[in-house]
Amino acid sequence: MDSTSAVAAYVARPEGSVSLRLLGTFEVSACAETGGARWGELPHSARRLVAFLGLHGTATRDFAAGSLWPDSSEAHAQADLRTTLWRAGRACPGLIVTGGAAMRLDSRVSVDVDELQALSRRLHVRRPAQAEDDGSWVPPRGVLLPGWYDEWVVAVRERVRQLQLHTLEAMAERQLTWGAYGRALDLALAAVEYEPLRESSQRLVVRIHLAEGNLVEAVRAVRAFTELLWREIKVRPSPEFAGLIELPAPS
Repeated sequence: MDSTSAVAAYVARPEGSVSLRLLGTFEVSACAETGGARWGELPHSARRLVAFLGLHGTATRDFAAGSLWPDSSEAHAQADLRTTLWRAGRACPGLIVTGGAAMRLDSRVSVDVDELQALSRRLHVRRPAQAEDDGSWVPPRGVLLPGWYDEWVVAVRERVRQLQLHTLEAMAERQLTWGAYGRALDLALAAVEYEPLRESSQRLVVRIHLAEGNLVEAVRAVRAFTELLWREIKVRPSPEFAGLIELPAPS
């Protein structure tokens, strides 16, 4: 695990609020005083448990212990879990709530992956008026827990990446429809940055340039993607992409 991404940090936030960041890094941000005690840095094992609960919500002790210590016996895994809970409780009192055979993060904790999923649902449930797009509709960005290679992280990393890409594209489409070309292009280019070989994102970039009347920019984007595809995987863009602009055959 990258040591620079495993820090429990503090930022100024409303009293009692807690934010767990799993995209781009691992970070627990909270007010300086939580539960009557100042939070300290989370130990390594506690960071793993907090991240696990951030991704899975409520989990049984057996499931958490088996996932976090897959190479240990059941007895040793349960012992490690008890020790980790104790260490987490000392560093961040109240962050993890336990009850019977289950545990979860405190209800005050907001997780950026949950926020991404909620944003995606909002985009599919309703189409807000442009006036309602007040800047809060910003998809959380970053790779899920970069540098973490636990099976329970790797198993969901691609699903989260696809959700990010679809959300960026959906928001860019909205902005394009509203004529907010700068915002649309920023979102589309963010998707391209995540996955340069993703044709749907590249196609969206070209469409935005054309809508703005920037033909030269559109031609550059088409040529750049066409060359990239051929250089990387020796294939041509789809007819739909190629049909966006009629380019002369190279001489």
